[in-house]
Amino acid sequence: MSAKAKTKDKAASVPSPLPPHPANHNPTSDSQCQWPRNLLLLSPHPPCPWAPPQQQQQQQQPLLSDPSLLPKLDMLFDTENDAYDFYNTYAEKLGFCVRRSTLWTTSKNVITRRTFVCSREGFREKKKGAKEAKCPRPETRIGCPACMTIRLTSNGKYRVTEFTPAHNHMLATGMCIQTLRSKKLRRKARAIRENLVDESIQTPEFDTEEAAYDFYSMYAGKIGFTVRRASMTVGPGDVITRRVFVCSKEGFRERKKGAKRVKNPRPETRTGCPACMVIRLGENGKYHVTEFVTCHNHQLLVSSSSNLVLETGTDTVTDPDEILRKDDSHSCEEEKHLKSSRVKRVKTTRVGDVGAVLEYLQRMQVENPSFFYAMKSGENDKITNIFWADAKSITDFMHFGDVVCLDTSYRVHGYVRPLAIFTGLNHHKQIVIFGSALMYDESLHSFKWLFETFKIAMNGKVPKTILTDRGEEITDAIPLSWSVTGHRYCVWQIYQNALEQLSQAFHGSRTLVSDFSQCLFDCEEEEEFILSWNEMLEKYDLKDNKWLLNLFEEREKWALVYGREVFSGDFNAVLQKDSLSSELKKMLSAEKDILWFLDQYEKIIKEKRSDEVQIEMVSNQSTKKPPSMRILRQAANSYTPTAFKMFEREFELYMDCMVYNSGEVGTISEYRVLVEEEDSKTSKEHFVKFDSLDGMVFCTCKKFEFIGIPCRHVLKVLDTRNIKELPEQLILRRWRKDAKSASFGSDFAILQGKRMNFLCRAFGLLVARAVGSVDAATCVEGQASALLDQVERVLQERNPDLSALSVENVISEGLPGHTNFISGTAEGPLTFPFILNPGALDYR
Repeated sequence: MSAKAKTKDKAASVPSPLPPHPANHNPTSDSQCQWPRNLLLLSPHPPCPWAPPQQQQQQQQPLLSDPSLLPKLDMLFDTENDAYDFYNTYAEKLGFCVRRSTLWTTSKNVITRRTFVCSREGFREKKKGAKEAKCPRPETRIGCPACMTIRLTSNGKYRVTEFTPAHNHMLATGMCIQTLRSKKLRRKARAIRENLVDESIQTPEFDTEEAAYDFYSMYAGKIGFTVRRASMTVGPGDVITRRVFVCSKEGFRERKKGAKRVKNPRPETRTGCPACMVIRLGENGKYHVTEFVTCHNHQLLVSSSSNLVLETGTDTVTDPDEILRKDDSHSCEEEKHLKSSRVKRVKTTRVGDVGAVLEYLQRMQVENPSFFYAMKSGENDKITNIFWADAKSITDFMHFGDVVCLDTSYRVHGYVRPLAIFTGLNHHKQIVIFGSALMYDESLHSFKWLFETFKIAMNGKVPKTILTDRGEEITDAIPLSWSVTGHRYCVWQIYQNALEQLSQAFHGSRTLVSDFSQCLFDCEEEEEFILSWNEMLEKYDLKDNKWLLNLFEEREKWALVYGREVFSGDFNAVLQKDSLSSELKKMLSAEKDILWFLDQYEKIIKEKRSDEVQIEMVSNQSTKKPPSMRILRQAANSYTPTAFKMFEREFELYMDCMVYNSGEVGTISEYRVLVEEEDSKTSKEHFVKFDSLDGMVFCTCKKFEFIGIPCRHVLKVLDTRNIKELPEQLILRRWRKDAKSASFGSDFAILQGKRMNFLCRAFGLLVARAVGSVDAATCVEGQASALLDQVERVLQERNPDLSALSVENVISEGLPGHTNFISGTAEGPLTFPFILNPGALDYR
């Protein structure tokens, strides 16, 4: 073929240009449109693999093989960390990284809302004035919308309220996600532990992270390896919620980029050992072990127990319970001590604290020889517990020691100095302090020592009732030391603990606090209490809360509708209004010196005693017009103003009661008293028994036994029987104006400090001289009885009414700080109220 022919054929194959479309052309209409005959129609070509992504964002819908890992709306999580871990696991399966984003918190740092986002969410912020870098970092954030949002609900759990699964970028492949260092290390450690966890091992719960570390370190010493703290998770308020303790050979040494090679490198010590113990903070405020791996991949060191045969190799498995039991080098007593040390809680004393406290106590004893203090030493003769009480505290206990509250809340709420206070109520319903202690050792043995020391300080007298916090050590120690004392849990301390245990639930609902308080303080009948409690659990979805379940199981030890035969003096109502606890918490900071705290603590005690003297003077000099009614006039003259208000309230309510005679048996008459409720049409009934022989009255509501004030039902029965004055046995002495003057004179409230100091100094010198000789001590002891008889005669001549006040009972038990000096025991030297030998009260 010629060149012309080729050129002609080539030109024929080239399509001619298309004619322009008219303005009103419709491409879909179509048959009339005529295309050139030689036009070739080509199918759309696929995009090049290296071509940039299209401008429109094509959101990927992720696929997941395991549907249980897919977040769903209304899913519930116990903590914010649990939600983060769940979303993190979901992200690893898909191929993206998670970042914590916006959050909402309360004034107490409780997270109420949190959003977890893809790491490519948002855009990089351009800083003003920043210079352009020659080699800028690649842009990683492209505004990815994938996220999950949780909110705090009324039951204290977090609920998923928003979930966006779509991403606007390519997800990483399985190989790519493993190159991320943080994910790789976490997955590696998790995978190793997953198959090695020994679920048969039982470990105790721990009150602090430090206690868990001590336990694992003790176990490691028995096995033959050392422990290192690894990763941890910190929650609101800088509280450790998760901690991993590992073998010191865990992991591998990290190679730093750009580091120069050294001629003599350090030997490699880490071998990637998987042995570890993982703890998590539970709902009860204690740490429990979630993972325990006993396998090591290296040879173990020589154990601290010489008689213990160790297994070596890569498959060594050791049980901590067996290791702690198999040490033959310990005697039986040492084994018991070793087992008890696993649950014993010991706080470390700060450097200089013990010496400063001892200096303070010695100074107080010089100023007042009747000042009482005692110390207990623990291991290595270190001082672990200290107790002290002055003469005024001992005297107050003689008057108002029927009910005592032991406040140990400062030792469990994270304060450096574990303060414990014995408090009581005076006849004006004011808080009085009977004694104080620093309890660095909080074991059963230590609390037994504390109660026995308190009994010695109070000359053998113990309270009728003691209110304490919930605690196994305290509960077990009380019957061992005070067998005749009734023990109840303090409702106010339970409420304070609930503010921490249920903090998330309280912040998730505005009404839960009031409903919970109503269950604790306002219920008077058992049916009412149980109904209110169940309604609260149902309303706020708290049926599965372990702390509330355990609390309800122990309800008979704390609920006000139970144990009303045990006198409490309305202590819980007073604690709600008293500010002593809040004042002390401000002074227990670690930044403050211990001497500064003791000085401030002494000032608070003096201020409270000054308030007591002032209200005493106002009570005795009141010019208020007496009531016109006879029974009210009698009550106003007998009771203190504060106690009279309680009686006056019952007197006002008795008028709404209706009484019916239920029969008589001998001298005892029984009545049924109905009280109509204000907010409902229902009525409550109580039964009252009246004994015409001695005038005693008993009511099934037991308010007189519980608080010491006659109830409205009793007042209604007295009025029905035309009794216009209260029987003397219904006016409890501890609420009378003359409660303190009964045995020491009417002006004792003003002059007691000067008198006590003078007499204590005089007799303190006498005792200090006589104690050095057996003959001298016997002489003083023989003259003590005659001297007390002479003092009693003087008091009876001055006030004949004192003969009926049972002063002999107080005398026989011993005057504060002056009797039972020569009562030596087989366990140690003589015991003195002012401790010459700090170890005299060590009951080990």
